[in-house]
Amino acid sequence: MPQTTNAIVIGAGVMGASIAFHLAEHGLKPAILERKVTASGATGYSSGLVRMHYDLAAESELTFKSYQQYFSQWKERVGGECGFQQTGFLQIAKREHEAKLRGNVINQQKIGINTSVISAEEAKRLFPDLSTNHFDYAAYEPDSGYADATLTTNSFIESAKRLGATLIQNCEVTAIRAAGGKVIGVDTTQGSFDAPIVVNAAGA
Repeated sequence: MPQTTNAIVIGAGVMGASIAFHLAEHGLKPAILERKVTASGATGYSSGLVRMHYDLAAESELTFKSYQQYFSQWKERVGGECGFQQTGFLQIAKREHEAKLRGNVINQQKIGINTSVISAEEAKRLFPDLSTNHFDYAAYEPDSGYADATLTTNSFIESAKRLGATLIQNCEVTAIRAAGGKVIGVDTTQGSFDAPIVVNAAGA
């Protein structure tokens, strides 16, 4: 007989863990189905950069919110540890891309990001081991750094579980079932699960 839940998240990487956490915050009790173990896919290989310099303003705005609302206050917002280390971040651009770099920084400053264009000499003072022979300017974000992707994932999952979510590992989803044009559940190597919401966060 299928197990029943009100939402299913396929994949227990950082994306699936975050989705489950936020669904649980909204009152659902999702089942997180992971074919191996948490953070065993791309998340486990991630360098965990926490930075805000992107060419698209929408990406910069999204990552700025992630930094402001999550990584800079992780224990209060999520609980547990994410391993965030504030090291600063440098975006180096080729000389022919200086105008684009400056345009990106202007857009990011409008969003509220603490970023600026610095010279190669200033970059050298910040990072003495850096070779600066091939660029003249870079974008510098002093607030950025990196987090531990596995710690981040596990913190999301533990907080989701405290809110009623369930984690089932070594549970590979083999099919998504639908009827009448709607999702009704999934089949897995550990049996069937019924749910009206299925989120595929299994990665590539």
